[in-house]
Amino acid sequence: MNFRKPSKVQEKTLPLLMMDPPRNLIGQSQSGTGKTAAFTLNILSRLDLDTPQAAATPQTIVLAPNRELARQISGVIEVMGAYLTSMKVEVAVPADIASKGRKVEASVVVGTPGTVVDMIRRRVFDPRGVKILVLDEADNMLDQGGLTDQSIRVKR
Repeated sequence: MNFRKPSKVQEKTLPLLMMDPPRNLIGQSQSGTGKTAAFTLNILSRLDLDTPQAAATPQTIVLAPNRELARQISGVIEVMGAYLTSMKVEVAVPADIASKGRKVEASVVVGTPGTVVDMIRRRVFDPRGVKILVLDEADNMLDQGGLTDQSIRVKR
């Protein structure tokens, strides 16, 4: 992916993200500074892919304010995790009608808050195995009224 050295945000956040036990982190930086790569490395390092059942259990939820960003994040996770052959990424966005009713069998779920809440409510996937919750562009989601409540519901 043409990384030569960590960006400033990666330099500061990666040691904190990789701590054991895991800790919560709020990172703020301009677009294009490597925030997605930083939280993706954390996700990839914490996934349990030892068994087919573990690989098919949602362990991470990444929430984004819109479907375009959710698809973009999903692409980054897939590229960075290309050598984790048993890792599966599921995109949960409103236009994804083909996946309605289908049980989610992916280690990482990336989507919009409303769609993820709906999928949990319909029991399309069980969030009890989730170890990591990422709110990408949380400030934008807070600005968009209903996304705040939906993000909080996902967390619970």
